[in-house]
Amino acid sequence: MGMAQQRRHCLIEFIPLPKVIAKQAPRYFKKAIDEAEDEWSHHNAKKLIDTSMKGLRGSIPKDFPYFHVEFQLIDDEKQFKSSLGLDVIRGMLQLPEDMHRLWRHESVAAQKLAVAKFVQNGSRLTGQNNSTD
Repeated sequence: MGMAQQRRHCLIEFIPLPKVIAKQAPRYFKKAIDEAEDEWSHHNAKKLIDTSMKGLRGSIPKDFPYFHVEFQLIDDEKQFKSSLGLDVIRGMLQLPEDMHRLWRHESVAAQKLAVAKFVQNGSRLTGQNNSTD
């Protein structure tokens, strides 16, 4: 599949935060999602969904796009600001608003290599053995 045919299916950003700021993260994200709903929701109904009772699979309909912090359905993908999570983190860390990163499209092979490195590094952090041997 050529890069022009790729459609962003999943994007995972890992941003380590100081514990003091991380404890405040749920409040920041809830506020940001509540404020953003008017921009990308067709309905006035509350869309912030608590997944603690049913879990993700029981709470989010199959094939619905969502933003994950505590999972958030996205009614209108075209109106959803994909930098919402990074914008909230920038605010929490008091970084300049114009701070940005250029998005780049990577080949499937480069993405697979990045996933393998992430799994390897994650196992060092968690103490779990993620090998498939």
